Amino acid sequence: MIDAEYHGRNGVLGTYVVKGDRSMVIDPGPTASIPGVVEGLEELGIRHGDLAYVAATHIHLDHTGGAWKLLELFPEARLHVHPRGSQHIADPRQLESAARQFFGDRVDDYGEIRGVPPNKITESSDGEWIDLGGARVRVIWTPGHSTHHQSYCLTEEGVTILGDAGGFYSASPEVIMPTSHPPFNPVKAVESLDRLIALAPDVVCYSHFGFAGGGVEKLRMHRSQVLLWCRIVEDGLNEGLGPEEMFKRVRSEDPMARRLGDFSRGREMASLSNIAGFIEYFRWLKKSKQESSKIDRPLTQ
Repeated sequence: MIDAEYHGRNGVLGTYVVKGDRSMVIDPGPTASIPGVVEGLEELGIRHGDLAYVAATHIHLDHTGGAWKLLELFPEARLHVHPRGSQHIADPRQLESAARQFFGDRVDDYGEIRGVPPNKITESSDGEWIDLGGARVRVIWTPGHSTHHQSYCLTEEGVTILGDAGGFYSASPEVIMPTSHPPFNPVKAVESLDRLIALAPDVVCYSHFGFAGGGVEKLRMHRSQVLLWCRIVEDGLNEGLGPEEMFKRVRSEDPMARRLGDFSRGREMASLSNIAGFIEYFRWLKKSKQESSKIDRPLTQ
């Protein structure tokens, strides 16, 4: 893992490197972090011709906003991305607009945002193997956090690079929390967790932040957590509760949410905003059911 500095801060994004005869960088981060990523690659002895892929778990700007810059510095490498994200990483205007709607001027901190030339993009296939020579990586599509999310699995070594499919992780205190800004799909997220659990990883690597042992246990804990939040939010919507009231219930039933709140008020507020992803999903689901019932209703004389 490379912990590239972001405006003087560390522990913001884990950039992971897989080394074989050739190498792969997974989630280089925003443009502001690229100098630190390059420094880390140099420390690992990776030169221009050694880098085969700059890989994206997904195309959110905090993960891959600086991919264009790293590809300029390592011109023999290609971008590896989910097909749902390829057009937006080639032309990031819509991606940037969506980020500004949610984060406002904080997007400026990411640094320059540019597209990747389409001829430098390789679209992934679910279940494909990437052979780096001495290291093989399996690509697993893991939607939920986004439709264009994928994880990278070194099955022989028992290591899975999750992106945001496994939530946010903090080693101290040991906490896992959902990363679920809208549009979030908890049903797809649970299905993706099931796929990752079936691979039985010993080590799981989180984008936010760090890697940890006991991989299967952590994935199962997060699966149960997502289902718990689903129940609380769905019940809360039926009762007319607001987000703050729902999050109070989360804190009362989710011990990791309590520990996080006791440790970090800022992280707790971020988790409060993450509950919006669950709320928007269940509102969408309710609306879809209502529209479907109108269509299916038989005509009467």
